[in-house]
Amino acid sequence: MLHTFLAILLNITLLTGDSAIASGLLSVEVRNMTRKREVASYQATKAAAPASVTKLLTTGAALTELGPDFQFETTLAYSGEIRDSILWGDLIVVGDVDPTLGNLKNGDPFLDDWISQLHEMGIYYIKGRIVADMSKLSDEGYNPHWLPEDIGNYYAPGIYGINYMSNTLRIYLRTGDVGQPAEVLYTDPNNVQIQSRVRAGKTKRDYSYVSGKPLVYVRKMTGEIPANRDTFCVRGDLPNPGLQLAEDLQRALLRAGGRVDGQPSYVMKHATDQDKLKVICVHFSPALRDIIRDTNFDSNNMYAEAIARYLGSLHHKHSTARQAAGHLVRYWRNRKMPMGQCVLHDGCGLAPDNKLTARMVVKLLEHMYRSEYRDDWYASLPVSGESGTLTHFLEDTRLSGRVHAKSGTLTGAKSYAGYIERPNGDLWSFAILISDTQSTSKDIQKAIEKYLLCICK
Repeated sequence: MLHTFLAILLNITLLTGDSAIASGLLSVEVRNMTRKREVASYQATKAAAPASVTKLLTTGAALTELGPDFQFETTLAYSGEIRDSILWGDLIVVGDVDPTLGNLKNGDPFLDDWISQLHEMGIYYIKGRIVADMSKLSDEGYNPHWLPEDIGNYYAPGIYGINYMSNTLRIYLRTGDVGQPAEVLYTDPNNVQIQSRVRAGKTKRDYSYVSGKPLVYVRKMTGEIPANRDTFCVRGDLPNPGLQLAEDLQRALLRAGGRVDGQPSYVMKHATDQDKLKVICVHFSPALRDIIRDTNFDSNNMYAEAIARYLGSLHHKHSTARQAAGHLVRYWRNRKMPMGQCVLHDGCGLAPDNKLTARMVVKLLEHMYRSEYRDDWYASLPVSGESGTLTHFLEDTRLSGRVHAKSGTLTGAKSYAGYIERPNGDLWSFAILISDTQSTSKDIQKAIEKYLLCICK
């Protein structure tokens, strides 16, 4: 027993004494789930910034509250009446917060299907408008706890009742010699005004930043991108996904020989009278099990935040980011998770003020593994050295392929939480949350890898 205690103490000292971590905030818990005993613990009840480990709270709550077969629904409906192939009213798209609608991976030709449905009903001419009803959520768009320099970039888009094309705007630029201004060629979609101060640099990566206000079709750009490129794509956020969908639907209808009198529009707080609408068809998202797998594998902030906001909307009309985060805290507290030291401002981990404890995260991991949703939950986590954001974590080590976990990264913060499959068949749960350091993400990762390899001899 003394030997085991000294070994644990030595391993923790190995982690805390590493120069990449020594000045930071650290919370560690490792448990042998099979034998129900502690392997290692250090400041396990101390709260640290979890970064994208936060997504475990969101995806776990969604899986248990909604079920793995749940699908988001986007409804195409109309008001008024149909006479002589004319819709005397508005065509309405009612959003349900679906994060996958029209994206590159799941963007099946649903607009073509909608046009076919309209034609089957004899609708070729709309005397009114095409309206995007985005009232499922509030009109705030961006999470107020995100950093200003993040807001407007592709990884921190606004979240709305209708999300479309991953809420992503693509900006194409041309660069010349180092130091020269970059030329904006075009955008996709092409209706956004770009105010660019981006210059060509010696960098080989994208160091530009996009910013703007929600629902406003102007985006500002700063920073630098690689020099001497004929075309270079920078991603920002789509200002108004619902309106973009309405515009794309109207264009599709016109291409099919139809006609619309009014201009595409959207509604936010003041919803259409949905009880009086007549449903034409419903578009279903992929199953939730697939969505949360993409969320955790790719650490997709947009997916996670949309899922969290949807869960909030089940309990609050026009759900806000604050209400969604509050729901997650209550949800896990009601399941006996130790949420006392935890602070949550979003569902994706982009808010730097989020705080979780290693003990709380480990208890959540054990709760989910013992739930009826274990298989879908476990399959949603990337594998060390093999997949997702863990492709290069513990790569070419004896733990490659044995760790199923979620990673998290912010400036000065790096976290991992998940499961370790031991050669003897035991399964360990672990959470290592490190924040408030002056070190690089790469250096913190190396320290964590060294620690895990040491305790998993």
